[in-house]
Amino acid sequence: MSLFDGAKSTVQRANLFHSADNNVVNRASNITFKTCPLVWDTGASFGLTPFRGDFIDYTECSITINDIARSNQVVGVGTTLHKFKHNGSYIFIPCLSYHLPTANIRLFSPQTYHTIYGGHSTVNGDRVEQYIDHLRVKVPIDNLGSNVPMLHGCHVSPQEMKDHGPFIRSALPSYKYKRKTDAL
Repeated sequence: MSLFDGAKSTVQRANLFHSADNNVVNRASNITFKTCPLVWDTGASFGLTPFRGDFIDYTECSITINDIARSNQVVGVGTTLHKFKHNGSYIFIPCLSYHLPTANIRLFSPQTYHTIYGGHSTVNGDRVEQYIDHLRVKVPIDNLGSNVPMLHGCHVSPQEMKDHGPFIRSALPSYKYKRKTDAL
């Protein structure tokens, strides 16, 4: 599957989560870079974000996706960086993601992550655990709301992006896409 083949299913899943999580739907107009949650989406072909600021590298594209309600325009693809709390400190995890400015949620694709970077994840009743080298990252499942693994406060500040971005391996295939790195 090419990077562009998965755009339709990823956008459709974002719309599904958007409509399934009433809390997010009610706050859709108030979603900001800092308040937008990250859903750990085991069914997403790739990650997804409405924010250009989530990317450490980026290539522009134009993919029109039609769902039941409207047409959506994916405008870019690249490596996003997400922040997770682990044993009292932060770790930074990349993902290959689409840029869809009209999205109201971020999606993280563990399958894509593990295909590119290795490791594995397990799903338990109340959490997802992602195993990366010697680390175990726990993502709680929101049993009272959307019933999906969801994190808040996972955005990476411009300073954190500058400090950590250059040390993250790009998820873009180097043979196919010209890497544009913002952090360097």
